[in-house]
Amino acid sequence: MTETQEKTFLFDPGYAQHTTILSINLEYMYSLINQFKNLGQRRTQFKRFYPQIVKMVENNIGFCLGSLLWAAYIKTEDAKIEGNPCLGGEYDEAEAVEEIDFSIEYFAQLQKDSKYYLSSNYETDPIHIKILEIYKEFLTINRGFVNTRTTLDIKLPENLQVPTKEDAEKIHTQIQEVIKSGKLLDLTECFELIYKG
Repeated sequence: MTETQEKTFLFDPGYAQHTTILSINLEYMYSLINQFKNLGQRRTQFKRFYPQIVKMVENNIGFCLGSLLWAAYIKTEDAKIEGNPCLGGEYDEAEAVEEIDFSIEYFAQLQKDSKYYLSSNYETDPIHIKILEIYKEFLTINRGFVNTRTTLDIKLPENLQVPTKEDAEKIHTQIQEVIKSGKLLDLTECFELIYKG
């Protein structure tokens, strides 16, 4: 008699090591900027933090996109999910979407601050906003993943689709690359493989 090993996927393929909680980190940076009364000093501080802020914002978008791509990829198979930290928790919609709402709203703040402190425009890519909005819907329809045990439990928003086998392999390859590089926003080139528009 032979035993078959049950197929499993990790809840997080490795993105977490490259992400931070945007709201907490920005609150800390802005508290350092705002401790200066002099506008010139505040400008200097903001200029110093600006590359870090942009990188955090981009990684946050990349994480959300990566989560959508990973969900679409693992839905190509019927398998168990391991390592879901949300499993068995209490679902609170306001709490579940609080960070993503902050992320969406922060674009306007970043545009305003870039103009005020750097006299330059921060250009928001409309696709980035779209990714965050879809991710918010993804969190909501999956009720914060508190009941997600298998790939069958995952629901995709209506404007996303399970990729073909060929596209799934492209997505998987790109996911492996960004986990190594830490450049999560590089996943953007795979978005069209799951996005129906």
